[in-house]
Amino acid sequence: MKRNPLMRWALPLMMLIVVASCKKDLNVINGSLNRSAVHQDRGFIVIAQEGAKLETISEGLTSLGVKKFKLKEAIKELGLIHVQTPDPSFPEKARKIPGVQSVAVDVVMNWRLPTKTYRSAVSYKPGEHPAPAGAMAKSNAAPVSNPYSFLQWDLNSVKAPQAWQKGYKGRGAKVAVLDGGFLLNDPEIAPNIILTHNFIEGEEVQYHGAEGFSHGSHVAGTIAALDDAYGVVGVAPEAKLMLIKVLDDEGSGPWSSIIDGIFYAANHGANVINMSLGGELPRRTYKDDNGTPDDPTDDYIVEYNRDVKDLVIALNRATVYANLLGATLIAAAGNDAYNYDVEKNFITYPAAALGVICISSNGPLGWGINQDTTLYIPSIFTNSGKKFVSYGAPGGNYTDPVNTTIVNVGGIVNYEYVFDFVFNIGAWDEATNTFYYTWAAGTSMAAPHASAAAALIYGKYGRLANSLLVELLFRKSANDYGAPGKDRFFGNGQINAGKAVSY
Repeated sequence: MKRNPLMRWALPLMMLIVVASCKKDLNVINGSLNRSAVHQDRGFIVIAQEGAKLETISEGLTSLGVKKFKLKEAIKELGLIHVQTPDPSFPEKARKIPGVQSVAVDVVMNWRLPTKTYRSAVSYKPGEHPAPAGAMAKSNAAPVSNPYSFLQWDLNSVKAPQAWQKGYKGRGAKVAVLDGGFLLNDPEIAPNIILTHNFIEGEEVQYHGAEGFSHGSHVAGTIAALDDAYGVVGVAPEAKLMLIKVLDDEGSGPWSSIIDGIFYAANHGANVINMSLGGELPRRTYKDDNGTPDDPTDDYIVEYNRDVKDLVIALNRATVYANLLGATLIAAAGNDAYNYDVEKNFITYPAAALGVICISSNGPLGWGINQDTTLYIPSIFTNSGKKFVSYGAPGGNYTDPVNTTIVNVGGIVNYEYVFDFVFNIGAWDEATNTFYYTWAAGTSMAAPHASAAAALIYGKYGRLANSLLVELLFRKSANDYGAPGKDRFFGNGQINAGKAVSY
């Protein structure tokens, strides 16, 4: 955790903000900075000075005469205006308008953190919940009636059963999941969904991706799958879900959609905002070709000391705004095994944004053979860094090469390495409307465990809860695994939901 200065208008309130920072080097693992499959002209985010009137600035922008200009939105509370134009002369002209602090390129990139998944053979349809053939009685199985909870070692990793035994399951808490498309009709989460919204043009909130795995649904299920005697259960099964689509079904989206998602969630009463996504900004100057490599007339040089840093300012305005409304923001650390204490070439957001808690991943190795093995081995893929990671949480694990020994756990037969992943919902055959439980591994799976633990705190303390209280209780209750004190893999420690609700 580290504290950073904010824009001038928030300085008097910054003593109330707890900041978690995490940076990540992706190189090209998610692909380079890119535009979505459906070409759209380049976007810009105009950042207003403190006290400036956005109406006046908007009028000035419209009168600039740049080609194909479109004013998309103006957010008064954040002092941001989102516009679209392929004209590379726009930023220089816009910066001269009175009241404009800066202009940032609205970079479009792939935010999907690479995640290993394995679809189970267990399928179900709405109204047709399956029950496993094997026994549920494992030595560390969670004490709930959901028949597949015995595969959810992650519940025990964050001590969720201990929180439930104290009477806390997230009732009254609202968790916003910012992600790609969602499986809105999945019976494991559908009753807990209270709001949906879409910020991706040309798509809908419902997932229709070709790969058949809804990353956002796996995340949502980890947080709040129902405790209903069927299937799996979430860490906060009585929390309510706000599913907000900020990425397309392939994982791409502009920075403005993340900003919009945070702003929307905070304004609609989200207590917790989960962001199992990561966008990588190079700490250097580069060329943006507007998605038209054969047309150099609309090329724009994105300068690090101007465009990139200004884009971060715009995002920070959204994250701090959400904090000030009482929301806790949590983001995944990333899956590239980089040590951010030494990596200086790239930086990842939103994990590095002001007021965001960054979550690294850990998990067992060999759990399919021995269910009493340790659950707290740093994941082979997790990004780390003593200065960057806030807390650790279960995100799954594996070895290289993976362990392909065939094992039987409670009547479920599969490769051993699969059982070391996080088990929940997420897969869907659209043609038959059939759902499948899925194993997945990534820091994307670790972040929702922390978000769910935060939801338990909001459920206990109600209106008294805020991001400061969550950080205080997380810090007070975390288990100190790894090197003594704060370390690069666990940060301030492993999330302990059972202890967090004990104070």
